[in-house]
Parts: sequence; structure tokens; C-alpha cells
Amino acid sequence: MARRTRFLHAAAAVGLGLASLGAATPAPTAPASGSSSARFDFHGDVPAFLRSLPDSLGNKAQLSAIVSALATAYPKEFQGLETGPGNRVMVRAAGGKFVFDDSLSKTFEERLDHPDIEDMFHDLYPLTNPTDRLPRDFDPGRVRVEDFFLALYGASESAVAANCVEVDFCGSSVKFNKRCGAADALRAVAVDLEKVFAQKPALRVYVQKLAGTFNWRKIAGTKRLSNHSFGTAIDLNLDKAAYWRWQKPEQLETFSRKDWPNEIVEAFERHGFIWGGKWWHFDTMHFEYRPEIIAYARDKGPTVAPR
Repeated sequence: MARRTRFLHAAAAVGLGLASLGAATPAPTAPASGSSSARFDFHGDVPAFLRSLPDSLGNKAQLSAIVSALATAYPKEFQGLETGPGNRVMVRAAGGKFVFDDSLSKTFEERLDHPDIEDMFHDLYPLTNPTDRLPRDFDPGRVRVEDFFLALYGASESAVAANCVEVDFCGSSVKFNKRCGAADALRAVAVDLEKVFAQKPALRVYVQKLAGTFNWRKIAGTKRLSNHSFGTAIDLNLDKAAYWRWQKPEQLETFSRKDWPNEIVEAFERHGFIWGGKWWHFDTMHFEYRPEIIAYARDKGPTVAPR
């Protein structure tokens, strides 16, 4: 069997810096030893849940750091863990089950096309704004377990459309998914951006012509659904954007992000969005609601993108 995929960054200590999500509840319990499977139910208390997990679940620090991020980001949707034959860990969320670690060593493209939950956290999202070039294929948050997000936001175009509501975003009415707090988060971003524009009116141009939100479609050049399909992504002014597919290959190595206003990026990140400008395969107009990626990054502390 191929070697396990490892993080680029060591997992943090279990649960440090994460507040309890709701009132204290009974700690999860597992079946007696010797059972072929075990189930660990999440009752809203992250530290209690992490303490309940046995050391037999592989790299517990790594598992716990990711579970903390998922439970923090999706406290109502995250339901717990389950193990089966071979001690394979499954994440239970929104009524579905998703492989935590398939134990396969993968190339960058294989992580994109065939990810497990662990792969989504392979690159640590930097909470500082990179101004210089990034390492090749450093794309924190770009890996997505598609079925996980279909379970969270809607399993079809019509289901997602039914979950979308109108959001007033800096003078434009846009459709955004109401589930998992996504629409409320976008509203909060808009409030923060209006404060930014009051101080720096010239920055308003970035939101004056929006390029779109909900749009059920595949990512260009792939068979993977875009986050726009889930109604959880927004593209800002196309006239101010840079996109890796529009560049010559040599430009990807030298692309600079220093001209993008950090105030806009920080407003989105404050409310659980990641910025496509922090990817080596950059998409500077693109922001997507990924609170689990932001929660994981915050638990690690401020980070600078690797060189």
C-alpha cells in the first residue's frame, strides 16, 4: 500500500484555542474494544469530543486539528466520526459519510481530482497577504471533496437554487446559499467593506461590477464542480482581476499579488472566506466561503505563505 499522505505542516496541539460550541453535553462514547466499527458522536463541545477519541485512530494530533476545524466551521452539520474495517476513519456530516484519509500518496493533480477530507488541508492557508511568488502548486483550499459540499449546500442545481437567498452586497443584489451561515457571512463582509470604502473610496471599484455568485458549472478545463455551483463563491470586478489561465506559463512563476488591496482580502477572511489570490494557480477576483480552512489556519496562528 502506498505511503500515507502527510501534511506540509505539523498538526497543532489538540483543541488549543478553540472555544466550546454551545452548552456542555455528554462526551461521545465508542463501542467496546474488539468491535469491528466504532462511532463517535459530536454533541457541540469540541474539546470534549476530541478527548473522547482514542489514540488508535492513527495520527491523533493531525486528525484532531482537522476535526476541530470542521466542527468549528460547521457546528450543526458536523455529526462526528465513524471507523470501520481496517480502522478507516469516516467523517460524518450533513447525513453523509466521507473518507478522512484514503492512505494514498498523491500527486497535486490526484489530490484535486480524487481528494479525501485530509487532502483539503494539505496546504496551510496563510493569514498574511503574500506579496511575492508562491511555491509551485501551493493552492490552499483549492482541493475540495465535492460530495461533502453537495451534502452541505444541496445535491443538485435545483436543490442549491432553493437554498439561495438574495444578499445586498455593496449595492448589488446577489444570490448566495443560506446554509452553513454562508449568506450571513457575505452580508457581514459587505458591512466591513463599506467601512473600508468610507476610508478609501477608490477601492469601491473592486465591487462595482461583480462577475457572479451562484452558477452551477464545472471549473474550466476540469470535470470538477466550481464552488459557484454551491452558491458559496463570489467573483469581484473582472476588470481588476488576474487569472492563471489567462497568463503565459512563465508568468505564473513571477506573478505578484502586492497590488491587490489587503483590506478587501481581510474583510472576507474575517468571515470565513478564502481568497483565490493566495493560490499559485491564482484567481484574484475569486472569494469562496470555506470556514473550515480559515478555522484551521487560525488554530495554527498567523502564517506566511512558504517560499
